[in-house]
Order: sequence, then structure tokens, then C-alpha cells
Amino acid sequence: MSKKTNIKIESPGVNVAVVKKDDDGWKFLLLKRAESESYGGFWGFLTGGKEGDETVAQVVVRELKEEIGLAPRAMWATEYLIQFYEPEYDAIWILPLIVAVVTPDTKITLSAENDEFRWLSSRKARHLVSWNNLMQSIDRISEELEIYPAKNWVEIIA
Repeated sequence: MSKKTNIKIESPGVNVAVVKKDDDGWKFLLLKRAESESYGGFWGFLTGGKEGDETVAQVVVRELKEEIGLAPRAMWATEYLIQFYEPEYDAIWILPLIVAVVTPDTKITLSAENDEFRWLSSRKARHLVSWNNLMQSIDRISEELEIYPAKNWVEIIA
């Protein structure tokens, strides 16, 4: 009988809920992954992998610039984690969920990793994503944005 081993658990990067507040309230930025990328065609938050000795804040700033051409006005660590099984790596991935606030007039410049973007209310955003953990995260973050910044968020500085 062979010895049992564990499924790997990794935390290779971050998931970022990019939000802005305009005249109609808070909006979430959803990105549609390019077909050439993992999870091609799916809508979700900005994601990014850690490089070298980067801190989470540094990963967020770099990925925002690389993927959508933006710098955050503020970044907040939440208590939420996005977790899922990643079949490509045969591992469970756990990613911290960071809220990045941008200015209302911000302009998006997409990298090749994403085909489309949409700014949506929480109600519309939750119907565009495919995974329950993202729907729940949208609900939680939306609730907490009502008292921005939420009392359980911790500001992070790059």
C-alpha cells in the first residue's frame, strides 16, 4: 500500500476587488480573461502572482499597473480569502482579497491577459461572475463599502 500524501496548498498571489465610487454609488471592476489565459472567457476580479520578495501591497500595485494601467488611491486588506482547487497545478490556492479604490474618472488600459472590462454595481457584478466565492465576496465587500472604510479593513501601503 502506498503512503498517503496531502494535496498542496499554496498562496501564489492576490485577488483584487477594484472599486470606485461615482454618482450612482460604488462600482466593481470585472475583467474578462483572454481565451489564451487560464480561465479564458470567465469574468472576475483582477488577479496577480507574487514575484520574488514582493509584499502583497507591492503585488497589487504592480498588477494594477500591468493589467489595467492604474495606480490605487487606497488599498485595504480584508479578512476574506478566495480559495479554490487549481487543476493546472494540482493544488488548492488561497488568495487574500484586497480592495483597491481608484478615482471615479479612472481610465482602464487592458493588457493582453484580459479581453473586456465592466464597471458594475454589486447586484450586476455578482450575476456576471461564475464562482460562488466571488459572489459572496462581492456581497461582503459591497456591504462593507456602505461604511467605507470598513472597520475590519486594514490599510496597506506599498
